[in-house]
Amino acid sequence: MLLDRSERLTPADHQTHRHYTFSVPEGCTWLEIRVRYAPKFLSAAESRKLVEASVHAQSASLARSVGSDLGERWAADFDHADLIVPNLLTVALDDATGAYRGAGHRHAEDQHLRLGVDSASPGLIAGPIPAGLWTLTLSAHTIVSDQCDVEIQIGAETATSAPASSRSSA
Repeated sequence: MLLDRSERLTPADHQTHRHYTFSVPEGCTWLEIRVRYAPKFLSAAESRKLVEASVHAQSASLARSVGSDLGERWAADFDHADLIVPNLLTVALDDATGAYRGAGHRHAEDQHLRLGVDSASPGLIAGPIPAGLWTLTLSAHTIVSDQCDVEIQIGAETATSAPASSRSSA
C-alpha cells in the first residue's frame, strides 16, 4: 500500500484542494487508486432547506440586476423541485516528474481508478510510471453535510509483484 489515508471534511473545506504525496517504487506497472466518501447526499429535508435558502438568495440577487418580476419567475421554477444536494469530491494525479496524469471527475462516492503503462481508467493518461514522489489532489468541490468522511487508498503492482498472467498480458 503506497497510501492509506482517512480524513474528515467539513463545510470549511468546501472548494478547497488537499494534496497527498506517495512514493511509487521502481518497476511499477500499475497504480490502483480507490477514493470513497460519505455521505454522498443530504437528506431530503436538509436538501430542501439548503435549496430554498440558495434560491432565495440568488433570486434576490437576480431581482436587483434584472427586476423583481424576472427574479420571482426564475425562483418559481424551484417551487416543486425535489432536489437532493450532494457532496462532490474529485481527484487529479501528477507523476514524479510533475506531469499531469489526469483526473477522475466522477460523481460516484466510491471510485476505483487504474493507471498503467498501456491503459488507464477514463480521465487518466496511460504511460510510463516513473518511480518517485507522486501527488494525488483531492478537490472538495461541494461539501454540504456537517461532515464528510473520506478514505484514499493507493496500491502498486510491480513487474516482480504481478501474477504471471498479469505480467504476460501487460
